[in-house]
Amino acid sequence: MEFARNQSECRARRIQFLCLLAVLLIALVFFLLEDRASGLAYLLAERWMALPAMAFLGASLCQEGDHRWQLYAGLAMIALFFLIQVLHLVLESEAKQIGTFVCAYGLCFPFAAATRDEKAQVGLKWMAGLFLTVGTVLTVYTMLLLLNAVPEYLKNYVYWDGSRLYAMGHPNICATLLMVSLLFCAGFALTSREILVKIGLAVLMLAQFFTLSLTNGRTTIILTCLLLGGIVFCVIRGRGWKRFALAVLAAVVVMAAAFGTSRALYGWNQTRLTRQVEQSQTDAAAEPEPVEPETVEPVFVEPEVVEPQAAEPKAAEAMVSEQYQGTLANDFKTLNGRTEIWRTALLGLNDNPRLKFIGTEYVDMILTRYAPGTIYHTHNSWLEALYRMGLPGLAAALVITVLAVWSALVVLWRNTDLWKSCIALLTLCLLGCAMLEPYLFVADVSYFYLDFLFLMCLGYLCLWRKEKDA
Repeated sequence: MEFARNQSECRARRIQFLCLLAVLLIALVFFLLEDRASGLAYLLAERWMALPAMAFLGASLCQEGDHRWQLYAGLAMIALFFLIQVLHLVLESEAKQIGTFVCAYGLCFPFAAATRDEKAQVGLKWMAGLFLTVGTVLTVYTMLLLLNAVPEYLKNYVYWDGSRLYAMGHPNICATLLMVSLLFCAGFALTSREILVKIGLAVLMLAQFFTLSLTNGRTTIILTCLLLGGIVFCVIRGRGWKRFALAVLAAVVVMAAAFGTSRALYGWNQTRLTRQVEQSQTDAAAEPEPVEPETVEPVFVEPEVVEPQAAEPKAAEAMVSEQYQGTLANDFKTLNGRTEIWRTALLGLNDNPRLKFIGTEYVDMILTRYAPGTIYHTHNSWLEALYRMGLPGLAAALVITVLAVWSALVVLWRNTDLWKSCIALLTLCLLGCAMLEPYLFVADVSYFYLDFLFLMCLGYLCLWRKEKDA
């Protein structure tokens, strides 16, 4: 009987990890196809991801175990989601994001507990490998841009937007992906025993930080500097106030140096690109215009009215198409215009009280009615949850937020394991990014990979939180 039970659990565990592997492969397709294969990658993510999640749930519910509340909490979120989707369908709205939402709460959040993987952390390391791959790809893209060697089929998807690195759909997305990849580089480097592996990961970290600086994703860069300072603090800290004070001082120095270096790197690239534009304009002006041969017979030509032409933009002005960014000092109060978007979102809620209870599938249409231009989302994960799922969705997002902050802080305080500390810091930084972008809670098909990562990290943190020291 015991042998049969062990065999059954081994089969269930194998199915669980195969389901995660299928999800990671779909995510990899989504990342590597820059044009998203004319919608194929979106279709895979939005619809087909529900299949491995359902298989995972079936295998998990057949197992015996003590850590069951994560599974039931995930199922409760899925039930709430489908209830809201049914209400949207009744109101003749299109139901979307099904696969990614089911996968986020049915597979990623309960994964650690369902597979009892809190010690080996195989699933988390697989997820880390995915983001390391993406970070490396973005670094390669940057090197190709610097060398003017981007392949023709990538030129529409990888380029300088002003003087910002544009890939994966937006510079801010690039910045967030690089922050995550850089953190995993640091985590693996700190826990590896091979000196060559440590050196290789350190070099990759430097290259990724260089790439991150060229995105000019300022909020993410600031969070990355805090992340690096936090890692240094965790490495140095020890028992006693002197060691603690030294760790704090070292963290502050690292954060300041990293931020200063980032600004210098971006300024260097901006100057370099400006000179390239000036040189190309100078070369174009120096080339003689081709002279057409004269005709033998005289031809009468009516006088042509010449309209006044607008002056061509200067090279320096040509580099300021940076997604409407201003300077860091000027944008600090408005968070690059996001506070106005939030006011617009709240106005839309006041004028459409039904949204507060069941949400809507058409966030962009509601927001654009109250704004001079098109706004695709609320630029805040909690507001997005309110718009998509109403007050029940916002309440769930707040519960998840409290759970994540509590678990991360407890793990940082109690554990001396550097890998676990890195995961706790990453979770807090993802929440920081969620303040300005709709990355979390609703598992949007455009950002599902960040929601998957956040919920999987949270699942592990919930188990590590119970450990007194590691």
